[in-house]
Amino acid sequence: MSLKSERRGIHVDQSELLCKKGCGYYGNPAWQGFCSKCWREEYHKARQKQIQEDWELAERLQREEEEAFASSQSGPGTQSLTFSKFEEKKTNEKTRKVTTVKKFFSASSRVGSKKAEIQEAKAPSPSINRQASIETDRVSKEFIEFLKTFHKTGQEIYKQTKMFLETMHYKRDLSIEEQSECTQDFYQNVAERMQTRGKVPSERVEKIMDQIEKYIMTRLYKYVFCPETTDDEKKDLAIQKRIRALHWVTPQMLCVPVNEEISEVSDMVVKAITDIIEMDSKRVPRDKLACITKCSKHIFNAIKITKNEPASADDFLPTLIYIVLKGNPPRLQSNIQYITRFCNPSRLMAGEDGYYFTNLKCTVSDGSIKET
Repeated sequence: MSLKSERRGIHVDQSELLCKKGCGYYGNPAWQGFCSKCWREEYHKARQKQIQEDWELAERLQREEEEAFASSQSGPGTQSLTFSKFEEKKTNEKTRKVTTVKKFFSASSRVGSKKAEIQEAKAPSPSINRQASIETDRVSKEFIEFLKTFHKTGQEIYKQTKMFLETMHYKRDLSIEEQSECTQDFYQNVAERMQTRGKVPSERVEKIMDQIEKYIMTRLYKYVFCPETTDDEKKDLAIQKRIRALHWVTPQMLCVPVNEEISEVSDMVVKAITDIIEMDSKRVPRDKLACITKCSKHIFNAIKITKNEPASADDFLPTLIYIVLKGNPPRLQSNIQYITRFCNPSRLMAGEDGYYFTNLKCTVSDGSIKET
């Protein structure tokens, strides 16, 4: 997405926020500009292509091996030497491809496993564990009570959800991208099954999916948020350092249409900063997303009061950048990545949540803060 210098100082064409495949949903830099749906389609195409190439390689190696063996039977001498060299070449190539395939389909690496062991060794304090346990128990009870209203469908959903959590327990050695893919597959499968088999209306499906996300991510949070196998923490520190270095930036420099001398506007700015900071304290992706949405609405209200007219998209982005600079929210990159990887994708692809989240990603992914 290109940033342009215009009347408002910072401008992003709203069409550039959309999926580059033209489906109409919001795109995401983490998915190479595609929306969640299109990215999954592209990902599966690439995976199928890789599998096909591996099969073709295996068949070619088999043919060459058979030809080399047949020629070695006709006469020893130089032919046996040629066959020996071929065997060495074949073994090396086969080993390299098998290693690649294993990396593609199985756990990331031994290094990743060691890092996971180190992460488990850094156990949080007992008080934090108790608090998390209390929250987990509360969410479990709420989830069960919620599903009781759906009778047989609710029982089936609970069974699927428990099976998914058990499966994820054995997949902790996978890369975070692979764990994200498993979670997104689960979301899609459950939603499709409710709509096709259970004939559940789309509005109720969305509510159920919100509860499912809350239930599973409350449990998975400590394993998948800012894992040491990624560079999320490194990026967090780099962004925070850059924001601190920009403490001198004023609203006027960004052409921010907000007058903080108006007490009501000043209150809105404080609330927006509080919301974006509070995002880090939430464990469920949807709750983190809700913080971004509340922050954004306070921004729009602050602009509306200042200008005495509705805010435009060109007003919103520079003001959001200003709020991020002023608040310097903790673990900003980790929170954005966590939402991207584990939020119900329908919330990120459309609607006001998706719009506000896409704009927040613009402030970080497109270098808006770096170039301010």
